[in-house]
Amino acid sequence: MSSFSFGTTTGGSTSTTSPFGSAFGATNPAVTSSGTAFGSAFGATNPAVTNSGTGFNFGTSQQAKPACGFGTSTGNTSGTFFIGSGFGRKPTSGFGTQTTDGSQQLQLQQAAVVQPDPSLALHLAICTPSVFNNENDEVLRKWNQLQAFWGAGKGYYAPNMPPVEFTPENPYCRFKVVCYARIPNYRNENGIVQIIIGKPPSEVKPHKQQIVSTLTPMFGGAEVVVDEIFAAEVPDKTNIRLYVQQTLPNGEKQRAAAADVSRYMMGPINTQTLKNLCIQDVIPLLMLTETQLKEYLDTPQRGIDPALWEQGKRENPDPKKYFPVVKVGFQELQKQFKYQEEHAKNLQASMNNIMDEITQLRHKQILVKAAIQNAKWKQANLTRRVLKLVSAQEVERKRGVPLDQTEEQIRMRLEDLYMQLMQPTQYRGCLNELMAQMSVKPGNSRSGPRYGLVGDKEKEVAQYVAWQHDALQAVVGVLKEDIQTVDNMMEEIQRKS
Repeated sequence: MSSFSFGTTTGGSTSTTSPFGSAFGATNPAVTSSGTAFGSAFGATNPAVTNSGTGFNFGTSQQAKPACGFGTSTGNTSGTFFIGSGFGRKPTSGFGTQTTDGSQQLQLQQAAVVQPDPSLALHLAICTPSVFNNENDEVLRKWNQLQAFWGAGKGYYAPNMPPVEFTPENPYCRFKVVCYARIPNYRNENGIVQIIIGKPPSEVKPHKQQIVSTLTPMFGGAEVVVDEIFAAEVPDKTNIRLYVQQTLPNGEKQRAAAADVSRYMMGPINTQTLKNLCIQDVIPLLMLTETQLKEYLDTPQRGIDPALWEQGKRENPDPKKYFPVVKVGFQELQKQFKYQEEHAKNLQASMNNIMDEITQLRHKQILVKAAIQNAKWKQANLTRRVLKLVSAQEVERKRGVPLDQTEEQIRMRLEDLYMQLMQPTQYRGCLNELMAQMSVKPGNSRSGPRYGLVGDKEKEVAQYVAWQHDALQAVVGVLKEDIQTVDNMMEEIQRKS
């Protein structure tokens, strides 16, 4: 298999040369890079560092730019959001009672006891708390159950034991629902990677070109194409989907594999560049394997009840296209609702564009139909003129020339037909008789004998009248189409005006 190499080597380094012959960047001395399907390793590394290649060889990395090239970097910060449960602080010394030195020593000994398993602690908090050892424990039990149901707060279950943190992921939380998401169909050769930037979209979108300009030298001059920019699920963060490609000598575009691009961007030589751009993570978008999907479906997600998870799998509208996901809490439901609203708006905008295009195509279709009908009329007129000219030319050409055998046969046939029409018992005689009978019949007389035709002659006359009726129907149909075309044209003109 031919390799896909971009780099050249100098001073004792080895390289894999591609038959395509393009080179992006160079490696430092004493650097050894081994190539795979696409050639040598990404970019240049520090001296004496061995880097195994996986795909595109993207030149050397550039110097660090100012922090977050499109804003001010204040460093990584993290915050914790929680809801108090009424027991906001752990009581000291038996919930406020005065203790002696001996009791303090006993408390320290009890604190040294190994904490129970989290699932056991959760069970004790909502089933059998024993803090007061009286009827107050029943009130505490109901309070812990309520906190567990809404998924926030702290539950106390025993003296000198740390409280249980109730989160939406606990199995007793009621604010959970199973939704369905489309199974990703990204392939590694598509080269789509998603980078997460710790800035809101309003700050990232204006600097799209700056981000591309900063990433391009990282890949040795290969083209970086941003496919999509949208808000991340986490507030004040942005997702960018992009791919890296290069132009081959034959003019075709070839993309780098998504896994290779992600692995190279997350390498240590690019750490400073990612930090300058506030890039927090790089994720290759790949298709789930059957094993991964099966493992995901066999494991209930985020503390959801296994029965509900099984029900969600059974009610999947299309298991080949969708897989169940769990939404916990009102915030995630609100996010899902916003995503659906945004998606619906995008679909509506697409439908409006399609409707506009359909309207334009209908207008063009009407114009084309009118042009085709006009061309048919012109063709019919030209056909008649050509036939008339050809007949006149043929008559002039045959003037003074005796008839040949074929023409003689046609002449004899025409004379025979003429004689049949002129016979008294044939069509002409019947028409003359009919005309005579109509001439002697009073015009204002509605009574009197009715005159008819012979049976076979009546059928022939009816057939002739039927032909005339069909011809009139065809003319009426053409007139109706023309009227409809004119009406449509008038509507389009009025709408545009």
